[in-house]
Amino acid sequence: MRLLFIILLFYNISLGQNPIEIEKNCPPCNVTKNKSDYVKSKWSNLAIGNLIKVNSLTLIKYLPSNVYFDNDWTPNKRLFYVDQEEVEGFIMQRYEIDPWWMKKGLDPWSDSPHWGWKGQYKEPNHNFDKCVDDRLRWMCGYSFVVDLPSNYKKGVKYPLVIFLHGTVESKIATFYHREKIRTEIFKPENDPFVYAAPIKLEIDWDPKKISDVIENIKQNIGIDSERIYLTGLSMGGRGSYIVASELLNTFSAMMVVSPHHGPYDYIKLAQKIKKIPILITHGDIDEVSSFQVSKKMSDSLKSLGGNVIFKTRKNIGHNSWYEPYKDSANINWLLSWKKE
Repeated sequence: MRLLFIILLFYNISLGQNPIEIEKNCPPCNVTKNKSDYVKSKWSNLAIGNLIKVNSLTLIKYLPSNVYFDNDWTPNKRLFYVDQEEVEGFIMQRYEIDPWWMKKGLDPWSDSPHWGWKGQYKEPNHNFDKCVDDRLRWMCGYSFVVDLPSNYKKGVKYPLVIFLHGTVESKIATFYHREKIRTEIFKPENDPFVYAAPIKLEIDWDPKKISDVIENIKQNIGIDSERIYLTGLSMGGRGSYIVASELLNTFSAMMVVSPHHGPYDYIKLAQKIKKIPILITHGDIDEVSSFQVSKKMSDSLKSLGGNVIFKTRKNIGHNSWYEPYKDSANINWLLSWKKE
């Protein structure tokens, strides 16, 4: 926290701004000392259908990670990442966060689990403190949905599948695909699982926040700790590598779909996650996320003795994510692994 304050102080002084003003801008989350009470909090809506929305972790404030600033950065203006390496066939990019969550109809902290769907979305009524600058909401914990098996029974321990979505744009149409994946992901009748999908506001996924999501779910639902799985697409595929590399004793297996190559090289994480079985699937004409970098990750993991399956999707571009999740072979493979 002290280091973060020094960074903010430096940039504000360089801009000729009063550094004391920093303290007047706060995110809409302030829980730090009693964080564990919120992680262990009980849900009040467990009995309302099979799809649950959880917002309790959004009260927790986290320190940002993997953030890059430029000279005109201020604490309430911009948060962005920049590509650290040039990838053949792709231009180097800057990934800047637009506070899309402040626009009507897009607030992910809605109590409605059908976030992003017209006619089912409920606009939240926030009662933020006066100091709150909602552009800083990316510092808060994840809101997430939990989809229970149709025949869910209390007292039974189920496998848990964590899904990490890709980038977010401030258009409601961009949220439809994650609801579609939730409804279309293959669900074996003889091996039902709990499906959880957090919603991020940063560019990259934060392992600390994902860890708290998992713990919160385990406090409320019977989860088999030896069968927790991680999957994600695009920036969520890359995020799967990042999260797994910090939570090495959490996941039994991973399925990574079209992982994005930026902002920095994820291949360096291979050494950390080499013991986790991983299925990677990527279209060979992907114009957004590098197929070659994805294949190189697979080769690196194999050279380290990793248990890796790489599936090339012939003549498929980037925006074709549904089929890998509808494929029974992929999901059955994922669920077949049990943590030693």
